[in-house]
Amino acid sequence: MVIKVETKRINEEKSKIDLIRESICVYKKCMECKTLFRRGELCFSYIEDFVDDRGRSCLYKLKEMCHTLYRRSDEATYKEKLYDMTVGYIFHEAMKFRENLYQIEYYRPNYIREMAEFTDTEKKILQEINLLTKKAEKRLNEGIKEIKKLLRELVSQLKDLIKLYKDSYLMPRFILENQKDLITIYGKKGYSRLLNELYKDGRELLIQKAAKSYLESEYYDISRQLLKKILYMNKGNTKAEFFYLYSSAFHFFFKNRFMKALNFAKNALSIDIKDMDEDVSHYRERLNNLMSDITKELKRKK
Repeated sequence: MVIKVETKRINEEKSKIDLIRESICVYKKCMECKTLFRRGELCFSYIEDFVDDRGRSCLYKLKEMCHTLYRRSDEATYKEKLYDMTVGYIFHEAMKFRENLYQIEYYRPNYIREMAEFTDTEKKILQEINLLTKKAEKRLNEGIKEIKKLLRELVSQLKDLIKLYKDSYLMPRFILENQKDLITIYGKKGYSRLLNELYKDGRELLIQKAAKSYLESEYYDISRQLLKKILYMNKGNTKAEFFYLYSSAFHFFFKNRFMKALNFAKNALSIDIKDMDEDVSHYRERLNNLMSDITKELKRKK
């Protein structure tokens, strides 16, 4: 029963990180559409990647993710429910924008040149269609303004979600891996403020948490490289030193470099952990078990 509850929690955490990732995708795709629209180069086939009604676009996927996580949940916070509403409204406005773009692209009668052969009734029909597409063009300009306004609201609320999920073991990795996109959205100063709001020591704590997350997922080499960065920034970080030695021991063990792994394990166990802000007895136990495995491997080789 406990395992099922833990599995459910981990799956929910992954789903929430995926939702934030999809939100960034929506932002980027919307900005691309805005740029193309400003140049007069936006076509219906391109906007299909941004919004559609068949489940292939990033905005459709985000809408469904929000509904699954928030709308159908009694545990969702008001911030999460508000985000669901905002995404839903952007989808609604984007679909109207998409329909207007379709009307202009496929029904505007400008390509018809031989008007002389048309009857008066046919000319009247063409004029009516042309008038309708001009109205669609006006709605298109109004629609892009509304979407831009809602998008600003979306990224503001997205920051609240990131803060809400800051204790997720996946969040530090996500922040680090998506640094470039987050700076694009919030600017360098905004990104730095976000880091300081999430982690009191800013970048150092972010990297440390990300390294720990990779370590728990047994990505030992990525973890040790990040921890090495922390030690370069702050040589006195005992916790980072312990986990650097720990992850290095396991990394080299799985590379069959047993003596090197043994040295790292011994050095890790020699560190004084009295002042450490978390219980690392579990990791020390794993290191002792690792040393036992290394000893067996070395004897087997002899």
